[in-house]
Parts: sequence; structure tokens; C-alpha cells
Amino acid sequence: MPHIRVSGLPEMAVATLSNNLLEALADICQAKADSFILDSIQSSNYRHGIKANDIAQVEVLWFPKDPETHHRAEKAIREAILAAYPIAKHVIVMFRQLEPSTYYKDGQHY
Repeated sequence: MPHIRVSGLPEMAVATLSNNLLEALADICQAKADSFILDSIQSSNYRHGIKANDIAQVEVLWFPKDPETHHRAEKAIREAILAAYPIAKHVIVMFRQLEPSTYYKDGQHY
């Protein structure tokens, strides 16, 4: 936790993200990089019946954070995606807040 779901990117680009992005986000969040989970969601985007390969979408599921942390994390994510996949014209980042009272890991409540 946090969980980061990336769609619209080739799997190799997501693998590239895992090299540095998780460390950058861990630094921003004052957490361990090993606690982040990066998922590659294979999907296709379309506009006007044509496959669009220039859109990357990122969904970050995590416990409540302040707006400054969101801004810093968005910037790190966007920059990492553009470095790993330069043809991306649009990078969409969505933060979803998880409630600690509803989150369990290996049977342990947070």
C-alpha cells in the first residue's frame, strides 16, 4: 500500500517506472518503496474508432494525504511516465482515498 494502477502504457514502460518511480513516491510519502504496489492494467484507449496510444492513466489508491503531497506525487508520476513513454501526450492521475478502517493486509487491520 499504496496501490498504483497504470493503464494505457505498454508493460515494458510500466516495468521501467518501477525502477525509479516507487523510490520517488516513497520519498514524498516518507514510506518504504517496498510498501508500494505498481499494477500494469492492459487496456486500449480509442477516439473516433481509432486506437489512441498517447493517453496514460494512473490511479493511486492510498490513505488520506494533504494537497501538497498530491501535487508532488502527481508531478513525479507525470515526469516518470513521460520519461518512460515519451509518446504520451496526456497523463491523467487520479487519487483515490482509502479508509484505514476498511483496509487489511494479510489479515491485519490498518
